[in-house]
Amino acid sequence: MRFLKELIDEKKNEEDIDYFDFNQFSNLEKIDKRIHGTLTKANWENRKITVVLKNLNNSKITETGFKEFITKLKDFCKINHSNVNRFFGLTRDSNGNYFSVLEYADEGNLRDYLKIKFSTLQWNDKLQIALDITCGLMSLHSNNIIHGNLHSYNVLVNSGKVMLTDFRLLKRVAESSEEIVYVEPQYLRNPSYELDMKSDIYSLGILLWELSSGHPPFSECMQKAFGLTQVENKLLNGEREEPVANTPSEYLQLYQKCWQDNPYLRPKIIQVYEILSQLKLQSGIGLTDNDRYINKEISDRSSSPHTAKITLEIFKSSSQEIIRLFKLNHGIVLNGYDIMPSLLGVTVKDGELKMNIYEGKPLVYMSINSGDNELKIDTCINFPVVEIVYNGNLLESFLNYTSDEKKLCELYGYYFARRVLVGGQLFIIDFNSATQTQVDILKFYLFCIYNSAKYSIEIKFSNLFTLDLLPKLITLDGERINTHEKLTNWMNKLYKKKMVNIISYGDLIPISQLKHNILLVDNDLETFKERQPGVSNFKEKLSLDEWVGNVVNNNLMTWARDFNLLQGLIINKYDEIEISKEIPVDVISIPNVNSNNESYLKIIKPSTKLEFTLTSNNIFSIKNLSTFPFIKNSDKSYDGYNYIQVKCEKYEILLNMDNVKPTKEFEQVIEEALNSMKPLKALQDVFNEYGHLFPQKIILGGSLKNVLQNLSTFGDVNNNDKIFESLNNLNIPYLLTQKGRIIEKNDLHKWIQNMNNHLEIIEFDSIIPLYKILKIEQKEKIDDILKDNYRIIMTGITDLTDLNNDSVENYKRINFGLSLESEDYEVFGLIISENSVKLEEIYVNFRLYDFNGFYAIIKRLEDTSVDITKCYVSWIVIGNPSQVSVFSPNNRELQVDYIKKSIKLLPDRFNYGSNGTIDTSFTLHEGYTFFAHANLSSISYEPNNIVKLVEWKEKSINVQIESVYKIQSPNGDLDHEDDDCLENEVDLRICILSTNYKSLKVDSAKERLCPLELIGHFLNEENFNKSLFNESNKNEVSANIRNNQPEPDDKVVNKTIDGLCYKKKPENHLNHKNVYTVHPRYSEAHGLKLGGLLLLLGLIILILLGIGCLGLLLELGLLLDGGDGGGGDLVSYKL
Repeated sequence: MRFLKELIDEKKNEEDIDYFDFNQFSNLEKIDKRIHGTLTKANWENRKITVVLKNLNNSKITETGFKEFITKLKDFCKINHSNVNRFFGLTRDSNGNYFSVLEYADEGNLRDYLKIKFSTLQWNDKLQIALDITCGLMSLHSNNIIHGNLHSYNVLVNSGKVMLTDFRLLKRVAESSEEIVYVEPQYLRNPSYELDMKSDIYSLGILLWELSSGHPPFSECMQKAFGLTQVENKLLNGEREEPVANTPSEYLQLYQKCWQDNPYLRPKIIQVYEILSQLKLQSGIGLTDNDRYINKEISDRSSSPHTAKITLEIFKSSSQEIIRLFKLNHGIVLNGYDIMPSLLGVTVKDGELKMNIYEGKPLVYMSINSGDNELKIDTCINFPVVEIVYNGNLLESFLNYTSDEKKLCELYGYYFARRVLVGGQLFIIDFNSATQTQVDILKFYLFCIYNSAKYSIEIKFSNLFTLDLLPKLITLDGERINTHEKLTNWMNKLYKKKMVNIISYGDLIPISQLKHNILLVDNDLETFKERQPGVSNFKEKLSLDEWVGNVVNNNLMTWARDFNLLQGLIINKYDEIEISKEIPVDVISIPNVNSNNESYLKIIKPSTKLEFTLTSNNIFSIKNLSTFPFIKNSDKSYDGYNYIQVKCEKYEILLNMDNVKPTKEFEQVIEEALNSMKPLKALQDVFNEYGHLFPQKIILGGSLKNVLQNLSTFGDVNNNDKIFESLNNLNIPYLLTQKGRIIEKNDLHKWIQNMNNHLEIIEFDSIIPLYKILKIEQKEKIDDILKDNYRIIMTGITDLTDLNNDSVENYKRINFGLSLESEDYEVFGLIISENSVKLEEIYVNFRLYDFNGFYAIIKRLEDTSVDITKCYVSWIVIGNPSQVSVFSPNNRELQVDYIKKSIKLLPDRFNYGSNGTIDTSFTLHEGYTFFAHANLSSISYEPNNIVKLVEWKEKSINVQIESVYKIQSPNGDLDHEDDDCLENEVDLRICILSTNYKSLKVDSAKERLCPLELIGHFLNEENFNKSLFNESNKNEVSANIRNNQPEPDDKVVNKTIDGLCYKKKPENHLNHKNVYTVHPRYSEAHGLKLGGLLLLLGLIILILLGIGCLGLLLELGLLLDGGDGGGGDLVSYKL
């Protein structure tokens, strides 16, 4: 893309466009900045005229766009019309900016003109302005030019003459919020919509309304907050400005037709011109005395040229009002499918009027308007209510009219109708292209609404198939009847209030023939067939009953009502199948219905009670329900009878995902269930109401069965003759219908022939879980909940205000607030300060789980000054939602991996006889979060061990375990002989969150987040071990146990035993360092031997290599405390 200015510079010599020297223009004066591009008034010295220079926006444009721009400029240069602002050419200033040179308008734009002059304008003046605008637009359209930017700022007034300006040279629309109301609604819905001449007609309709009101459309709404958004919504919803009082009806109906939402229902520019011209003719401006006489004669004509659009509540109107408004004394003009009344009356207005209630059926005209059907309206349905016959004497003015026949017809029409039918008309768009299923539904729909309105017969039918799924219905004036409510209201107004318009003209007499007869009732007059407004020709005419035919009994709408096709199937606790009470789906496109005519016989052999239930309810494709959630599957064996079934298929209904969508109500209750703390139970309750299963294929026909005494081995039979033969061979004299009625074998043929009179569901097939019809987001949420794995069940932060600050150890009971269904869960957490800081000097572990909660066992160092009552415990519960039933919605997106191992602590670092390694079955990644707790499960009281992350590898983790408790003997020391040592087993529980989230949502506090670092440890680059593994240490997990008391780093004593053994230190048993390894299972002797070797090897290395060999010691697994005063026993574990 390139700048417009660059392209003009490059190609101006190649294009046939006038370019003028900028120095020819003087007295430059900026006059308007509101329109796109500044307007500058200037004197053009060479031509001695005043012009306007409009700055061309130097926007970027494609080569194709530039070519279109140049083409339009050339076209405008050729137009020389008084109602089109003259375009002279281009000029360029010293800065290289281009301007278009245009004719100057001394009274400004129409918007400002109306502000100043509107109060003084008469309707004659307004009509003249409307005509000027229309003439200008007609000039453009006749040259195949689309204005594309028509609004009141782009209409100029020059010495009382109106002209159009600012054509859509570049592709831009609605440059300001005020202009959006003039823009084609199709463009608002889809910005890629290509504006055309019909779009100009829409803008013209808005301008015509503005002329009648004097102010821009929706001006009050525009001044409010979010005004533009409100106006856009109004326009997209079909709303338009209200008519202004005292607006001539013809004018009102003209602009309403211009701004129709459907572009194809808008008039052409020539039609607009003709109507405005007629209105101007009636206004009496510039007319001769004879013209004024004619206008006086027709001063009481109807407000609309199309009398078929005049609606009367006929039995509340007088005869004179009916004659006057329906123009019964006028001739008619036929123009294709348009029928208009003549300008002048043919008969007197006080003739004889006879009205009779129409006793016949509605009439359907099929394949109408062939050869002139741009709108694709191919069917018309007339609903007659009253037949009117009017007889009156011919007017003297008509009989004495002496001009030629052409002028006669222009004034008095081409025909005179002696009989009219009044009622209502509906037109169907593209009916002949609809599917048979759509056709049948629409026929039944109209049949039901008609009979309900006319005869007050309440016909129950399903309105699940909305009218917008069917061929479109419109009225003569283009109103869309696209909802059940609109169609019902339209029909009720017609038959209950008798609000009618003319729908048919009959007994048509040519005007030229009528002029030579004095009496209208002359029986010798030749008459022509009827004509209907909106119908120029038709192929076939049928009564409504003939048109509907057998559809009344067999159509998808009645089947949906009778067979509950759109409802789910429920399997109750008794293994019985029920139809859901609630409807879970809406139809978004009409399902396919395929005709079938197959019969077959088969033997049913259920093996389980569930299979018997399914086959008894016409479900044959499912043998068990293990893959269907929310159903309690029963696999009890079935010892009952086998039976034989005869099925006759007639119709196959296919309800795939393209045909249905979940109802808003169903989606809402699903969403509420998903947001529940017990989603599985809530979802179960929902599906118990809406259904567990949804059949996508339903077969209608007839089904018969009987008990089979002797098990037969022959296969299915699908031929009528062979069916009878098989029944004879099986010695079955009769069969039973689904309702238990007996059908003798000899009556089977008759039963099959009458199948359409007793259709029923004979099979549900292609069955899916009902939740599969939900939108992807909800479906994925349910699938996620159904996964059988560990998840974050709930989280919380609990204050410790009720604890004893003087006690080293406290037990805090934490209740969930709701009951779980299992105690199989784990809790992880830490103590945090009131400022949400992790406290290292206070440790917590969690035990004594039950259905309603757990205990936090809290241990703090004796020398800490932290006030425990001002602290909090931050906790997270991990479990399987399908077992515990509770599953908070707050952190469901997080994936959890849980590892639980029991290990023994052994001191020999060099013992590699391991077969119980701890590893992850998945690959770890940076950003994951690690939680862990360890308990010495063999001790009778509750010890606490804090597990910290040291490093992580691809599929393993190194951790540090810090012991909180001093393990003491009954006499208070740590001195045990080898055979008295306690065997200590550690329960190590690890949880890993596979996420890079930094915080968790807290269930116990609304909108509160808990940083994950307050509960666990992040896996990051700093604690990642990039070294390669060998087979001996591939999945090693090292654990360091530290005693949290300060100690000197001397007097290290090692004892190798099966378990843990402590040797008394004579100075201070607290200052005692022990180095251990952890291994699942080792013998005592093996442990002693390795312990001695470890000590000897360590002493030798220390003597030979000294402190500088620390790196080598690390490779051997012996990590020495640096003696920083922090103290503590250091133990290395190998798993």
